[in-house]
Amino acid sequence: MVNNGSIAIYRGPVTIQSDHTEVNDYWKENDIEKPQQVVVCAACRRGDLIIAGARHFDKVMRSQLNHISVKPHGEWEEGFIDQFGDFLTRVEAMKVALAAGQKIDFKRNGDKEKLYSEGLY
Repeated sequence: MVNNGSIAIYRGPVTIQSDHTEVNDYWKENDIEKPQQVVVCAACRRGDLIIAGARHFDKVMRSQLNHISVKPHGEWEEGFIDQFGDFLTRVEAMKVALAAGQKIDFKRNGDKEKLYSEGLY
């Protein structure tokens, strides 16, 4: 974890598992029913670094990058995170949002396969 002032950024190894095995184990081990997975906010990923904000590369994301001296240049994968902190590709996020019954404005979204923040909120 890198902590620069009031913003903490986790930069450790990120393991993305589509079945959310690690999260399922937590819920099972604590005898708690796992909540329905939902899309929470936009996120960008480059290597093991994930930044999150309301929109991709909005002022919140740019501020996070500025605080850890990372330039927004280079190849970033745009997607979303769920309430468990797991990164979802745009395609995965669309599937999760639909399965959770999240309202999607397909006209604003502009795509039926990939989720864009404009379509979600």
